[in-house]
Amino acid sequence: MIRFSEFKKTLFKSLNLHHEEKESETYHEIVCAAEFSGFNLWILGFAMVIACIGLNTDSASAVIGAMLISPLMGPITGYSFALAIKDKKLKNISIRNWIWMTGISLIASTLFFIISPFDNDTHALLSFTKASIFDILIAFFGGLAGFIGIMKKDGIKVMAGVAVATACMPPLCTAGFGLAHGNWGEFVGGLYFYLINCLFIGLATFILARFTNFHLHFKPQDKSTSKLATWLWTLFIIAMIIPGGYIAWQKWKEEKNPLNEKILNDKQRIIQLEQQVNRLDSLLNLKNN
Repeated sequence: MIRFSEFKKTLFKSLNLHHEEKESETYHEIVCAAEFSGFNLWILGFAMVIACIGLNTDSASAVIGAMLISPLMGPITGYSFALAIKDKKLKNISIRNWIWMTGISLIASTLFFIISPFDNDTHALLSFTKASIFDILIAFFGGLAGFIGIMKKDGIKVMAGVAVATACMPPLCTAGFGLAHGNWGEFVGGLYFYLINCLFIGLATFILARFTNFHLHFKPQDKSTSKLATWLWTLFIIAMIIPGGYIAWQKWKEEKNPLNEKILNDKQRIIQLEQQVNRLDSLLNLKNN
């Protein structure tokens, strides 16, 4: 019995997520990251340009660089943290700045791709158009790791890894590419990829902020709780999961039946060739007549 209690004590100590820095310092760090002025404004512009160039030229290093320096995670974390501790002021600032950052990045990336002479779909672009359930899981667990990184005194390595795993800027720029070229499939795919990352990073932050009892150490500024808001968030999460599940199922089908897919693609090519031959025959007949 004594050994079991010692084991339980050791296990609890190992799994306990204690705050390595003062909670006021963590709060200040989150507030600064949620701001959209000064350094964050400039970094957003640089990240957007780097992401667009990387997507346009199929440069993995440029895309990863844009992921690392993008400040888009700041207001996402700020909003979710504010919900957890019921801080109305931080919540309003974060959601406003997130809307501004998202809108400006989307418009600027659209203009970039309109001006750019390169308009081919690269592998990098296509990789951000189909987010599956696995990308949702990456965003969620990345959000958990990200909040732990914020609580740690030296969590910069954790935050860098989270920024790469849960890409925000590249899928948003992919949506800009789709908008610039009237490709609504790429626009919707990129925007969906971006939104699931935002939503599930935020959900993970909210859960972990509550789990680590941050809300017990702050005086709530917002005492209003809405059941309607909770239901809307739940429905929104379900609505975001369904397409991701369907895309994962489609990918599984393709991997399960690669031969059938090859046969289907070959049939499509044959049909296209037959159509081209028929067009050529009709043109020759018209010329002879």
